[in-house]
Amino acid sequence: MTTTMASPGLTNTLAAEWTKLKSVRSTWIVVAAATVVSVGFSALFSLLTEADYQNLPAGQRTDFDSAGTSMVGMNLGLILVSVLGVLAVSGEYSTGMMRLTLAITPRRGRVLLAKAVVVGLLTFVLGTVFATAAFYSGQFVLGLDSDIPTSGLGDPGVLRSLLGWGAEMAAFALLALSFGVMMRSAAGAISTAIAFIFAPAILGALLPTWVQRDILAYFPASAAEQLSAAQLKTDAVTYLGPLTGGGVLLTWVAVTLMVAYSLMGKRDSG
Repeated sequence: MTTTMASPGLTNTLAAEWTKLKSVRSTWIVVAAATVVSVGFSALFSLLTEADYQNLPAGQRTDFDSAGTSMVGMNLGLILVSVLGVLAVSGEYSTGMMRLTLAITPRRGRVLLAKAVVVGLLTFVLGTVFATAAFYSGQFVLGLDSDIPTSGLGDPGVLRSLLGWGAEMAAFALLALSFGVMMRSAAGAISTAIAFIFAPAILGALLPTWVQRDILAYFPASAAEQLSAAQLKTDAVTYLGPLTGGGVLLTWVAVTLMVAYSLMGKRDSG
């Protein structure tokens, strides 16, 4: 008599992916490091700004962005969250765990969907919590000088910025997870993800204005900035607005996950 083992449903697959992610020590090491750089560096930068505020030119004091200043460290946290996205899948390929995963759940789309949901929700929560902690600690530090304008949660753009950081961290982690599936190598996927996400934003200022406006504005980092920046610069060449920026970022995530799913389906499980 032949016994056929039923494939687990999506709920069971989600539970399995969460168990695997939280049971790996590297996950919590990366989360701890991301907490330190996101919140700690933001507080440190706010402290340095508070000490030097009176020396700033009058124009910079007039346009001072207290919310943005208090969350500068979040940009460093994005790199570590991207590493977390890669490690969520690359470790399974390096240890051979992926063969067991796909033996239990042969539907590869379900496995990838479960990984994406678990990583996306975790990094969204982390990003929102980090941003909130960085914002309030930064406002406290800046408020030590009564001449420095500070922001509250109800000020324009602040709540969108806090949630926007959560969305940005989730999107970058999912982009990195997709590269992890495509390349099956932690080192290669991390290098590719960081170069793809961050290099255009770093090198953009060196390129002609039309390249920044018509091409770089639609890369993930520029699109994500439309969500996470509390004080949007509407005259910037890469300005898209929150709705368009969010749509562009969501499109990038969907495309890379589809490519990852396509390659996952064509390759063997190892």
